[in-house]
Amino acid sequence: MWNHHDWLERGGQNPQSYEAAIDERLGTSSSLEEFCAKAQFVNYESMRAMFEAWNANLWQDASGLLLWMSNPAWHSTVWQTYDYDLDVNGSYYGARAGCEAHHVQADPRDWKVVAVNHTPEALRDAVVGIEVMDLSGNQLAAPQRQTVDVSSSATAPVSTVASPDGDHPLHLVRLRLTRADGRVLSENTYWRYDRPADMQALNDLSGSRLKVSRGRTTQRAGQASVTVTVRNEGRTVAPMVRLSLRDRHTGDRVLPAIYSDNYLWLLPGEEREVTISCPLAARHTGDLEVTAQGYGTSPVSDR
Repeated sequence: MWNHHDWLERGGQNPQSYEAAIDERLGTSSSLEEFCAKAQFVNYESMRAMFEAWNANLWQDASGLLLWMSNPAWHSTVWQTYDYDLDVNGSYYGARAGCEAHHVQADPRDWKVVAVNHTPEALRDAVVGIEVMDLSGNQLAAPQRQTVDVSSSATAPVSTVASPDGDHPLHLVRLRLTRADGRVLSENTYWRYDRPADMQALNDLSGSRLKVSRGRTTQRAGQASVTVTVRNEGRTVAPMVRLSLRDRHTGDRVLPAIYSDNYLWLLPGEEREVTISCPLAARHTGDLEVTAQGYGTSPVSDR
């Protein structure tokens, strides 16, 4: 049965290397659900890296990026930029992060930061902020801030991410690109590690606590829209917080649904507003709920 879903251990898929990459970073899994949660790290990280590599070489030796295909024609375990059933996954949001019209990124080989502008208008007096933090949100190096101009359809070098003070094999790098007036254009979080196995420190996190609060709801032109605020009320970072729109009565996911943001890294006390929309069909907004679940945390809803 697994072969019918492209998990072929002999052939082009070669899932052994994919499984090994997940196990090396986050340990072996005791269930399929646990494995899928861990897989989102590799999916997000690798897909974002592909598009950021293209950004970094924009117009030097790369004018585009070709993927084998965006999605398979049936439920498959490979080649997922987005799912067959249009559910949300790490690959899609990793790709979307790397493809922002205005983007800030770091090269994981040397941690040099560049600002990217894919628009036809120059970006003037933008500000890049760089923070290095531990898993409790504490600063591990002095925050960096630099003003930069980025020409249209171009990149601009910024600086190099500082190394953390002390021994922190796994820590966070938070990049933020803002306009001169302070409006955020891009926010990008990396989990920087010395060895892949250092990521297993995330398995021991137990201090994050999520809360989802319902905001405005609308129904218009055959679309239902729900806005929620998800907040980390705990004492450690909440990694890769995945929001899901669900049927309040059955708990089933509502598909398709469009999310303004997903797979969030929330520091202690940090919150994010997310708007989700879906075809109204026979539903009304009272039938919808939103759940949030970070890596290693129990799901919570806006009930």
